[in-house]
Amino acid sequence: QRFRLVLSLWPYIIPLFVVYAAEYALQSGTWTAIGFPVEDANARDRFFEYSNWLYQAGVFLSRSSGTLFTVPMAVLWLMPALQTLNLGIFGYAASNPANHLYHPAIFYSGAFYTGLLGGAVYISGYKRICQDLPLAHREFSLSTTSVAESLGIVVADISGLVIQSCLYEINNLEGALLTCPMKKF
Repeated sequence: QRFRLVLSLWPYIIPLFVVYAAEYALQSGTWTAIGFPVEDANARDRFFEYSNWLYQAGVFLSRSSGTLFTVPMAVLWLMPALQTLNLGIFGYAASNPANHLYHPAIFYSGAFYTGLLGGAVYISGYKRICQDLPLAHREFSLSTTSVAESLGIVVADISGLVIQSCLYEINNLEGALLTCPMKKF
């Protein structure tokens, strides 16, 4: 019976897993390779610090306001897709600092947006579980679904190392912990 309940939670598990995998890969991989100028390690450290502050502000805002309304399941699924798109845009921009997207205003607003999406999926996913499932299943469902976050973070940490190594290689930066496993583009 519990196994069937776990399987029935996939509409909540997948959005949480995907949003966490994308946002933490973004933070641990892409953001480490952004700076103004990118060659300056101190500039990269400053960007990483400020982008994470903005990210946390976005998370705080979205989690705090999440109690005011409930998003439909379609929106709950759309937000992780947007977060994955966000990862792609940041990765594309970070891979070529000469492009028009490589601008502090774009990156800092994107960091805030990343936090908004991540916090919104978190609060909305758990709120939907509390509203959609019977009381007898809520506690087990909430704890089971929370595993998706942890798995997403583990996948993101591994992905982040690969992303960082490739972006460092593309931008001729030193200090990556791995060698990029992909051939040069």
